[in-house]
Amino acid sequence: MTNILLVCQGGMSSSFLVKKIHEAFTKNQEEIQIISKASMEIVDYIDWADIILVSPSVLYAMDEIMEVCQEYGIIPILIPLELYGRMDGDAIRKLIVNS
Repeated sequence: MTNILLVCQGGMSSSFLVKKIHEAFTKNQEEIQIISKASMEIVDYIDWADIILVSPSVLYAMDEIMEVCQEYGIIPILIPLELYGRMDGDAIRKLIVNS
């Protein structure tokens, strides 16, 4: 099972997106666990995560996120604004699979 951490500002939209991404993976018979946490909490969850997704709302913190991820050998995936805005779980799943 793959563990995905969505780094965001902790808003309601990220909770909705987590659900959409989970549904997209489930539709394809792929098991994941996905949670969303505020960017300042990344160090508390990075040991758990296999994949780090970054919301466009925390682009300002991308340097810090990259630094933490680099220590753990994880390359964070920035969700394009248009996919985030559409809450397109299927397209974000494809982004993850192709990364």
